[in-house]
Amino acid sequence: MKSVLPINRPLSDPSDLNAKTFENVDIILYELFAAASRQGEGLIQGRTFTGCRFQGPAIILASTGVTFADTNFGDSRGGIQNLLLRPVGDKAIGTIPMRDCHFVGCEFYGVGFTGPEEFIAQVSTLTDTPKA
Repeated sequence: MKSVLPINRPLSDPSDLNAKTFENVDIILYELFAAASRQGEGLIQGRTFTGCRFQGPAIILASTGVTFADTNFGDSRGGIQNLLLRPVGDKAIGTIPMRDCHFVGCEFYGVGFTGPEEFIAQVSTLTDTPKA
């Protein structure tokens, strides 16, 4: 897979934050979550994002079926572990939960990540170079 990063296109807002697929748009994560909440959904589910830029501040709670390919997780300020958080209890209140979402060639700005221990372990081994 040839990397599409870095994304060098002009800013582009999505026309419908409730769409199932997004391509080459810029998304403020809180707005995406708020749109899902207005539809009665407590999480972002079953979405595919290709060539998208995501803006925080936000913490993504990656649940089952969330995949990342050719991803720029953002400025880690010295190590990818700086973008990861572990919940102290059995809940991650204040996060943006995602399930069955796929990110291909995307970039994240001002975003942290959390999830099951397996997810944290996998992401913590990555370098600052996007990987498929």
